[in-house]
Amino acid sequence: MSELRIISKYLKKALTSPRELRLYDLWMRILRGIYLKYQKTYNYKVKDVFFVDNRSKSKVTVLLLAGKYHFLWDITFRRMYEYSSGYDVIVVNPGGLNREKALSLVKEFGWSYFESYPALLEAAENYVIHNLVESPLVIKVDDDIFITNHTFPKLISGYKRIAECGAEIGFVAPVLNVNTISYYYFLQTLDLTEQYSHLFEDPMIFRNWKKQMIWYDGRTAEWIWEHSLPLNDISEIFAERNRDSFVPIPTRFSIGLILFEREFFEQTLGFFATFPKVKLTVKNHKASSGSNLKIPLFPDIDEASINFYSDWSHRGRFLILDAFAGHFSYFPQTEHMKKWYEKNKERLIRDIKG
Repeated sequence: MSELRIISKYLKKALTSPRELRLYDLWMRILRGIYLKYQKTYNYKVKDVFFVDNRSKSKVTVLLLAGKYHFLWDITFRRMYEYSSGYDVIVVNPGGLNREKALSLVKEFGWSYFESYPALLEAAENYVIHNLVESPLVIKVDDDIFITNHTFPKLISGYKRIAECGAEIGFVAPVLNVNTISYYYFLQTLDLTEQYSHLFEDPMIFRNWKKQMIWYDGRTAEWIWEHSLPLNDISEIFAERNRDSFVPIPTRFSIGLILFEREFFEQTLGFFATFPKVKLTVKNHKASSGSNLKIPLFPDIDEASINFYSDWSHRGRFLILDAFAGHFSYFPQTEHMKKWYEKNKERLIRDIKG
C-alpha cells in the first residue's frame, strides 16, 4: 500500500504540472520516492543490539565512535573522560571491535556503551541518535581525536552564539590541527604559516584534499603535532586569540569532531548506511612511507551525508575558532604517525597529569 500511495502522490503532481508530461519523468519520480522510503529503512537497520545504559539525561550527548584506532584509546578516551563532565557519553562500537578493551574503559569511566551487528557504522550512529539520545545537542567524536580543556565548552558556546544571530546550523566544528580545512586557521593562529610554506607548501583550503600534504604526507602531520603540544597550552592560545570568533566552512569538511542538533538529524534520512567496509590494497606514490595502504572501498558516508544535508537545507557549517582539538592523522599518514605516537605518548597526556 505504501508504494501505491507514492505512485498516487507523484501521478497527481505530474498531472497538475504545467510542463509536458513524460512517462519517463513520472517513472523516475516514482522510483525516487520508493528508493527514499527503503533507503531510510535500511539506514536505521541494526540487529543484535547490546547496550550498557549509564545515561544521566544531560542536555548534551557525546557519541564516541570506537573503531580502528584502538591503539590510541588509552589516551584519547582518557582525555575524553577528563573533559566530558556533565555530558552523557555513549561509546558506539559497531561490530564489537576490540570489545574487551572498550568495555573495560567504559566501566572505568562510567560511560554508556552501544554495540550492534553487522558492523555498519552509519546504521549504528543512526540507531543511537534516533532511539537513545534525548538531548537537543549531539557531539560526534572519532576515536582518533584528542580533546582539550576548552574543546567542548567553546564548541557549545560558539554554537549558541551563531544560533542567536538567527543562522540555521548544520554543524559546527573546532579547529583540528591535522585537517585539510582547519589547519589553515591552526597555522594562522599560531603564526606558523610562513614556516609551513617554507617547509612544505602554501596552505590552501580550496584544493582537492588528495593534493594537500596535510592529507597525504606523514612528515607534515608530525610537524603539525610538534607545534600542538602541550595540547591544553595550545588550547589556551586559541581561546584567547580567537575569542568568540567563527568562520563558515566553505567546502566538504572531515567530521572527526562535530556538534549538531538532534532535531536537524531527524529531518533527514540519517547518515546513509553502506555495506560493511571492504579493504583494497593500493599504491599511493605520494605517501611519505612509500608503503602499500589499505583504504575503504566506500567513502565515509556519514561525512558525505551531513555535509550534503547541510548544503541542501541551506544550513551553515561553521568552524569555531576559539575551540581546538588534535586529530591524529589521515590514513596515508598512519604508519608514519604510529612511530611518532609510540615515542610521544607521555607528551600527549602530560598536560592532564600536571
